[in-house]
Amino acid sequence: MDDHRVMRQDDNGNRYLVATGLGRAEAEALAAEFEARGHKQLYWVEAVEPRAPQRTDTPQPKRPEVRYVVGGALVHRGRVLAARRNSPPEVAGYWEFPGGKAEPGETQEQALERELAEELGIRARALRPLPGSWSVRAGLELRIWAAELLSGEPRALADHSELRWLGPGELDDVDWLAHDREVLPHVAALLAED
Repeated sequence: MDDHRVMRQDDNGNRYLVATGLGRAEAEALAAEFEARGHKQLYWVEAVEPRAPQRTDTPQPKRPEVRYVVGGALVHRGRVLAARRNSPPEVAGYWEFPGGKAEPGETQEQALERELAEELGIRARALRPLPGSWSVRAGLELRIWAAELLSGEPRALADHSELRWLGPGELDDVDWLAHDREVLPHVAALLAED
């Protein structure tokens, strides 16, 4: 059984591991070889205590589940839709890419398409997430997705007081929420593709 190790001690009393995972006879032969070479340090063999097996019935701590808030950079004819918040009070008046929270069991894409239908009365398709994610609060993370308008004319139905289509040179014309402002370089690249 490979449950022995060779140790050494220098002249100052410091102890060092030389080898481990050896059978008893192999460990003793190695210690004897070092002593036979005339090393002045003290060598000895120790049995290694076996590790206790890991219990599989012990419940592991659960990682907190992360929920997503998804925003849509809705691009149509070379412009992107910006929506002005009317609530809650701490963000009222600021502009954002519209969207909302994903429901349990819902993908980010499904959540974005549902939220855009509820908030704007349109059909849209989520295309791909833009780089970056932001913690809104513990357990809630924001992702902004590129999206395309499939049908309908966006209207401010819920949570917004005004909508604006912005072209590439107009992205700085509104007062964005901080997270949404950070994704503007990627939105500008989207507009260049459209």
